[in-house]
Amino acid sequence: MGPRSDALKAAIDEAWRVFDLPAPATTGVCEHCCMDPRIEADFLKRKARDMPADYVRDWYFAAHADDLRHAHVAWFLPRVMEMLASGEVVATVGHEVVFQRLPLTGFPDRWPARQVTAVNRFALAFFESRIRSADTKGLEDIDSWLCMFGEGGVDIAPLLNLLDALPDETLAAILDRSWDAEYGGPIRFDAFWSREPARTMAWRWYTSAHLLARMERAAMAGNEAALAVHALIATARDKDGL
Repeated sequence: MGPRSDALKAAIDEAWRVFDLPAPATTGVCEHCCMDPRIEADFLKRKARDMPADYVRDWYFAAHADDLRHAHVAWFLPRVMEMLASGEVVATVGHEVVFQRLPLTGFPDRWPARQVTAVNRFALAFFESRIRSADTKGLEDIDSWLCMFGEGGVDIAPLLNLLDALPDETLAAILDRSWDAEYGGPIRFDAFWSREPARTMAWRWYTSAHLLARMERAAMAGNEAALAVHALIATARDKDGL
């Protein structure tokens, strides 16, 4: 992923401070079944900062236990953030599920306010770094990253505001790549989207009259990516009766 931005580094440093927690008594996932026996036996003996990446992935591969609690996910959450920031695979099924277990433990309503703030700060810094990567490399699917945070119960409004603040041409290029707009298919909307209100918030932003107008303006100025994106939005709005 390249060097971390100052904001992303600061967000992870803050997460380590507010999530300075001991390991829980259990892993929070099914025992003697889903995890590699070697990893399962060693998992809770590791310090969160030293948790190997394959241990984290193995934990995500396992089904969560019925007694999954805040302590099970919070103690090594900054390690997860580090892995994301470094471009490492956290969950083999897809990064969309990385924060999916947070709401199962009462996030955000029953988590300490300082920890909720730390998660939100990371989300903002990380998503901004993804936007910058998408703008320079053209390799990003912005929708899947929005989905990752939305499925975690994170407020995605500040993330959508980051997109809104981009110049028309930059936003058109990112959405064109994210949605594969040049192929003329429907707006790409990640299959993992399920949790409200984030799911509806994202779709409403994608199909908003405001975004349509921005793409029309850029298209009229000769931007071909904006023209393709405009066509997708217009089709989606017509299908939704907007």
